Amino acid sequence: MKKKKGFKRMMAGILAMAATAAVVFTGCGGDSDVNSEGGKKDGNDVVITFAGWGSLAEKQNFTKMIDKFEETHPGVKVNYQHYPGTESDYMVKLVSNVAANKMPDVFYLPTNEFVEWASAGRLLDMTDYLAKSKLYKEGEIWEKAMDMYYYNSKTGTVGEDGGLYGLPKDLGPWAMVYNKTLFEQKGVPLPDPVEPMTLDEFVDVAKKLTSGSGVEKVYGTANYTLESAVWSNNADFLSEDKKTITVDTPEFAEALQWVADLALVHGVAPTTSEAAASGWFERWCNGKVGMAWMGPWDQPTFWESVTFEWDIMPTPVNEKTGKAVSWLGSAALCVSAKSKEAQAAYELAEFLCMDKEAQAINCESGQAVPNIIEMAENDYLAMDKMPANKQVFLDILKNPEKGQFKPTYYTKNSSWYDYFITEANKVYSGEMSAADFLKKIQPELQDRLNGNE
Repeated sequence: MKKKKGFKRMMAGILAMAATAAVVFTGCGGDSDVNSEGGKKDGNDVVITFAGWGSLAEKQNFTKMIDKFEETHPGVKVNYQHYPGTESDYMVKLVSNVAANKMPDVFYLPTNEFVEWASAGRLLDMTDYLAKSKLYKEGEIWEKAMDMYYYNSKTGTVGEDGGLYGLPKDLGPWAMVYNKTLFEQKGVPLPDPVEPMTLDEFVDVAKKLTSGSGVEKVYGTANYTLESAVWSNNADFLSEDKKTITVDTPEFAEALQWVADLALVHGVAPTTSEAAASGWFERWCNGKVGMAWMGPWDQPTFWESVTFEWDIMPTPVNEKTGKAVSWLGSAALCVSAKSKEAQAAYELAEFLCMDKEAQAINCESGQAVPNIIEMAENDYLAMDKMPANKQVFLDILKNPEKGQFKPTYYTKNSSWYDYFITEANKVYSGEMSAADFLKKIQPELQDRLNGNE
């Protein structure tokens, strides 16, 4: 989900007001609330706090997982603090708790916040805990997911080298979903489950699916994911060392203009004003979009709210480069560096990440593709629920050429990206060409990446 413009500056402002921070996590109420600074116990039980955001379905899902953890860890009680609303709403509260010294022991952390939080010393280094783990088995969890939350404090880089400062809550591949019922009604052949469409074929199919006008108009596609178009065209937002903005290239401009032209030229996607009036998710659920993008976390909503048949298909391939790249989303399960119950907190994070019973609960609820590879390749694929072609999700997970992390995962601040997304509306609305826009904005993005706002 896109964060609001100036989000990082707002976070910094909240931290600066530590003395007056008033927003704190609330559990059962009063002095019985547990936080990592207090380390309170309930009789002989160790009590730890766990915080996260999400839907009611996610709350119910994690409540079941926590109940199972408490069953298998006698003497440990978990105070689960769930926050409905957006990631941004949650982060406002989490940062306020840093300021007020009221951090939960275990908490979700978005990937675009990971470098900043790890570099600030707020996260427990789990390296030694993992080495002594009786639950973790090398090769059992997606390697890409485990590597994601290593951070090297000397080089400021993320990946395989450094200390382990988080465990993957999940690893969500972003795949293209299509309205199977609409395809059949329009007489359009269904996408091949293995061989991807080319981008030209994608536009042609989108035109065949588009019909009507006004509020009843059905669009062939929702707005295309820019990262997919950019990466598939041999372009990127950042240099290889992640220190330089690289958007001002012909390849990047071509990809951005192609995405904008789906609405401006081809009329197969909503315009900026139409998208503002009704987002892609609402249009999709109402059957007003033929093709869109989804993550595994969308499955429960689709199961409950969508009345037509749907499935997922391989990411469209750029015919010039032969590439078809999507992105991988995730969130970390982190432990506060100040937790006074670090061992119990780590065990909860580890349990949620890799325990087979916990992962089975997560899988059956449709919240995520299991972190455990064997479970993903067997139990998940065998589930008798849409999408039928779940293998697409696994292909993106397995193949490094098919799934990449968003650029903000690698940078200490994301204000440059937030600014880019906001300003890119000048291209999507037709106010500026992609080439002119990128030439103008690249130095501004570099200043923001460098912290000079």
